[in-house]
Amino acid sequence: MISRHRRAALATLLTLALSAPLLGATPAASANAAQAAPQVPYSSGLELPSPTGPYPVGRRTLHLVDLNRNDSWVPTAGNRELMVTVSYPARSASGLPAAYMTDEEAQLLLEARGLGGVVPHEMVAGARTHAYVGTRPAPGRFPLVLLSPGFSMPRTTLTSLADDLASRGYVVASVDHAYESVGTAFPEGRMLTCVACERVDTPEEQAAVVRGRAKDMSFVISELTNGRQAGALSHVIAPSRTGIGGHSIGGATAAATMAADRRVRAGFVPGR
Repeated sequence: MISRHRRAALATLLTLALSAPLLGATPAASANAAQAAPQVPYSSGLELPSPTGPYPVGRRTLHLVDLNRNDSWVPTAGNRELMVTVSYPARSASGLPAAYMTDEEAQLLLEARGLGGVVPHEMVAGARTHAYVGTRPAPGRFPLVLLSPGFSMPRTTLTSLADDLASRGYVVASVDHAYESVGTAFPEGRMLTCVACERVDTPEEQAAVVRGRAKDMSFVISELTNGRQAGALSHVIAPSRTGIGGHSIGGATAAATMAADRRVRAGFVPGR
């Protein structure tokens, strides 16, 4: 878990890195998207660390589909799909409390970590977060930060970091890459599991994951900043102030995205 002091230092570094405008940025291709319905959480007695910034945290979940690419892991699935949780500075702590993850996602995560039957999945799924669904964004324009999780891990493992950054004045997009996590809930009751885990072994195959994720992240930037899919959120994002980070292979993704996309001005890998 990232300590309070490291989260504060990270926010300071991002503020410095994203303080000046970027010239000559160009938008990526757009695609179709739909907002996923929020899950109403229940309390399990567990609680994520409280955000340390002055803003309440809002949350919206997006299902993004890139119509210009097919999924490389399951070509028969059609276009590349992503689940994106957007955490943002909110006007007030109102609306429905945001859920941590679904019961099935928690069960699959625990089984992958060797804790199935040891830790109740209901306890993990019901962990209290500090974000709210349905609350309005705070006024102003805020830097955009994208997060990519470690290989096989869902985006929910970055929730505490995402919400803390949002409380400090960032719009944060945590991305689940289809078929690259132990279990991610998609619309229509679909649970996509880690097909890639059975196929990625060599450094060359890992590099292919990074290249694919970098394309994912550029696509997410376009979707959040071009106003077509993000709705009101696009109006509070400062597109010329975009950063990216990630854990493990997500960190490699951050570096690859920075190299390929001129819109990304800062990158980081969270420490312990």
